Amino acid sequence: MDARLLRLLDAVLDEVHLARAAARVGLPLPAAASALERCRQLLRDPLLEDGGTQMRLTATAQALREPLRLALAGGTEAAQATVTQRVRILMPDYPAQVVAHALYQALAADAPSPDLEFQTWLGDADAVARLERGQTDLVLGSAAPTGQVRGREVLQERCVAVMRRDHPAAHALTLARWLSYPHLQIACHDTLNRMIDEQIAMQGLRRRIGMVVPNFLMVPALLQGSDLIAVMPMHCVPAATAAHPVALACLRPPLPLEAPPLRLLQHRRHAEDASVTLVAQVLERIVRQRFDGR
Repeated sequence: MDARLLRLLDAVLDEVHLARAAARVGLPLPAAASALERCRQLLRDPLLEDGGTQMRLTATAQALREPLRLALAGGTEAAQATVTQRVRILMPDYPAQVVAHALYQALAADAPSPDLEFQTWLGDADAVARLERGQTDLVLGSAAPTGQVRGREVLQERCVAVMRRDHPAAHALTLARWLSYPHLQIACHDTLNRMIDEQIAMQGLRRRIGMVVPNFLMVPALLQGSDLIAVMPMHCVPAATAAHPVALACLRPPLPLEAPPLRLLQHRRHAEDASVTLVAQVLERIVRQRFDGR
């Protein structure tokens, strides 16, 4: 929880009144209401409840008053740690499937550790918009930093054309052959889809989208049982496992495609948020370990 939220929370617990708390910390009422809602989500408690003639603090809010004062006064790390944390993360279903367990285990080794919430991925544009609105904390995707959203590259990506190993086009993937087969489009990768369509249009060509699916984990079985071809980042090609023994051909696409790098994005409002910073550092390390060199 960043310093801005802590200050507002302290004022709310003192005033037991949102408008007075907002005035005390110099926030417009709508911004204060949004910040209070964020505190409620992080702490999983309403903080204020109806006391009949006026609002009153919940039991959780009462218990937070003294530790919060200590934290704001520069108290011990233990005092700050009494404020429960939840870091919200947006990334595609794959690589989330690979990194989620490792991330949880790595964070659990240090107590207290922040709780994690993996949110539903709807594409890069949606993820950046949610960062800007304060509806998520970290994004692992292909969008570029903009405005108040900052980011760093964690993986230099490459695009591959993916199909079943015995696909008729697998032995010689020319542009003409690639376009002659129906394509499988992964809707959640809007950045790459736009790049592909722009490249094809520049050559005065078109492709047929035979099927659109919402996520990457549906891709292997669909490719294995059809003549569909997908273009996707290499790190998003689910590796064959004992549970899903699907082996696919991954070839260089027959047109110049510069894959956008995988970036870890966060809003500048979290620059001093220790929990978000910790999760970002651990997540970056795990992504590099699991995917660098694929």
